[in-house]
Amino acid sequence: MAWNDLTDRQKRLDRAIEGCGVKLDNSRSCLKNVMSKIGANAREESFVTQRIQLRLKAQALLEDTDQFISDTEAMLGRFKKDDEEWERRGLNLGLNFWDK
Repeated sequence: MAWNDLTDRQKRLDRAIEGCGVKLDNSRSCLKNVMSKIGANAREESFVTQRIQLRLKAQALLEDTDQFISDTEAMLGRFKKDDEEWERRGLNLGLNFWDK
């Protein structure tokens, strides 16, 4: 459900979920706690559930992306150290592998 397709009430509820102060998870108690804090009624339960799940999926994706970036930075660091080591070894043998 795209943001522009939401009603004004749904947009207010969605914003309220973000600021309600409840640690989000997929439990029923979390849902009830969030609904109580944001003033959602029983008819809006399905919407609140969907928005909580959307936030949880987005958080998981961000964590995966952060891990990918960290892994990539570590790999690039290893490549740089490896290049420096090979350059040092080559120079000790009188070779310059990186001569342009």
